[in-house]
Amino acid sequence: MFYAERDEDGRIVAIHKESGREDLTPVSEQELQEFLTSDHEPGTYEALLQEADKKMIRVLDDLIEVLVRNNVIMLTDLPEEAREKLGTRKNVRRRMQDVGTDLTVDDIL
Repeated sequence: MFYAERDEDGRIVAIHKESGREDLTPVSEQELQEFLTSDHEPGTYEALLQEADKKMIRVLDDLIEVLVRNNVIMLTDLPEEAREKLGTRKNVRRRMQDVGTDLTVDDIL
């Protein structure tokens, strides 16, 4: 979820991924879409792209796991550095599940 910093007229002036401040309010999908199509600070696009990148990494993790499980590719087909990173992420996600940290749909997707 994203949170908005608004001006005196209620218009969005910045988008944040965390609600760490009292003056930030949740942003609806429609408001986010309107904000993205308007002119504003370029740094906002970067923050939104970074958030999307995090979710895309999860998609790639799951995609690689499915491809390996279905013998489409072998894990050894990937460079060693990639295997190490995938292994680290897999271990962290497994530990999160073991200690009861719920993964959201976004985490899985």
